[in-house]
Amino acid sequence: MDWNPEIVHFLSQTFLDTLSPLPEPRRRAESTLSSASDRPNYALAVLRLLAEPSVDDPIRHSAAVNFKNHLRSRWSSDSPTLSPIPDSEKDQIKALIVPLMLSSAPKIQSQLSEALAVIGKHDFPKSWPALLPELKSSLDKAGETSDYSTVNGILSTLNSIFKKFRYQYKTNDLLLDLKYCLDNFAEPLLKILKRTATLIDNVASSGGQAVTLRPLVESQRLCCRIFYSLNFQELPEFFEDHMGEWMSEFQKYLIVKYPALEDGGGDGLALVDGLRAAVCENLSLYMEKNEEEFQGYLGGFVEAVWNLLVATSPSSNRDRLTVTAIKFLTTVSVSVHHTLFARDEILQQICESIVIPNVMLREEDEELFEMNFVEFIRRDMEGSDLDTRRRIACELLKGIATNYKEKVTEKVSSQIQSSLALFAQNPAVTWKHKDCAIYLVVSLATKKAGGTSVSTDLVDVESFFRSVIVPELQNQDVDGFPMLKAGALKFFTMFRNQISKPIAMALIPEVVRFLGSESNVVHSYAATCIEKLLLVKDDGEEQDIHHRTSARFYLC
Repeated sequence: MDWNPEIVHFLSQTFLDTLSPLPEPRRRAESTLSSASDRPNYALAVLRLLAEPSVDDPIRHSAAVNFKNHLRSRWSSDSPTLSPIPDSEKDQIKALIVPLMLSSAPKIQSQLSEALAVIGKHDFPKSWPALLPELKSSLDKAGETSDYSTVNGILSTLNSIFKKFRYQYKTNDLLLDLKYCLDNFAEPLLKILKRTATLIDNVASSGGQAVTLRPLVESQRLCCRIFYSLNFQELPEFFEDHMGEWMSEFQKYLIVKYPALEDGGGDGLALVDGLRAAVCENLSLYMEKNEEEFQGYLGGFVEAVWNLLVATSPSSNRDRLTVTAIKFLTTVSVSVHHTLFARDEILQQICESIVIPNVMLREEDEELFEMNFVEFIRRDMEGSDLDTRRRIACELLKGIATNYKEKVTEKVSSQIQSSLALFAQNPAVTWKHKDCAIYLVVSLATKKAGGTSVSTDLVDVESFFRSVIVPELQNQDVDGFPMLKAGALKFFTMFRNQISKPIAMALIPEVVRFLGSESNVVHSYAATCIEKLLLVKDDGEEQDIHHRTSARFYLC
């Protein structure tokens, strides 16, 4: 496909048609592009189209998406039906893509950054040794002129390319690639981090506007993500030598407030939280892999993360920050530095200020329960809720209990009783406190080795069952407070082997009533509960397959 005015017109019109609201022109354009993509130099022609100033932005954006997808399927294609891009065309694309990406508008730049990452996945660094020096040189020039649109475009591209160091197996080839990247980019990364930090400090101290801070904060977030990738396999010598400089910046972003962004509405708070979450992930990484070298900074970070969590609102927009911050504290709690959590007042504050606020139901949880019951059940019953506030808060308690089980049991048991007392004052209004109590007991239960039974030291199971769970099961309104009903059914299912069989069997008719509940979650949990109850033998073990068949037949 030769580059000439006719090709410019052909591609422009075809990409314009892909944006048509009418299905027929859109399908025809997609078919035309599919046929054209088999022609030599198609990808190069589309890339050159992006550089044409006379072409409208929507057309160029559509072309950029097509170019990225074309590279994904054909840069290294094993498909018998798709012809791979020839090496000669690849070389020309590599020569053009970096300067074009850096000079493009943000929407097109992001697509070209992803396309460049696709190439890098296959060719970098061995088959594209010129890439990193070119990006490094461009980053240095953009940093000197404070062109943060270009800076962030480069960092975003490098972030995508370096991600392979997180996920690929540790091989000699991977470590050689990592060494090449460290030798060429560890120092420039610290340089741009410190340069940007100075700009942020100056803007923040002078009361600068959010529009000025926004790209700077995003730049630091990208630096943190690159830090994570370059440190994932092992602690590089350069980062060990300059650990103090990195940690100083990390701690600052956990402590310092940026009102222009955080209080200004829009995505400002999300940007700052994204930076803080990236910092917390880096701290967790160092705790897991470089604990000895990192221990001198630990106390300050635990305090900073602690204060950050206490001040973080329950809004779903702040979930990622909350989860990553609690994960860091959990990692510390199971390390040799667990004594940081040993004092009674610390455990009390953890329960009151971190665990309970994050275990309490939010509007978002209620919406998920009602609007997407399949996802709710998947998270709640199948254990896919590892990155939710409720689950991670309980994981923190489990981590601390590794070394301070009696203290944790005492504090959590007290919180459970306090929650139930609050519920008793006005059940119709404070029902979430009862749900919180049930959730804590269920989530912190431990499974007995080699069996399906669970146990807990937080409450006396039979007493808790009679006073807290049975009233919900016997409530004649099967549709009232459905989340409480679901929690009660889940408790009954989990602790069925701790409930005497006569009591359990007597409650089956009550559970059967919930099969008629309007709530999909409630009647699903009721069905599961009935099945599990009918499989319990007198000795508490599950029945074999023959007994299961007869139990199901009996239920029918």
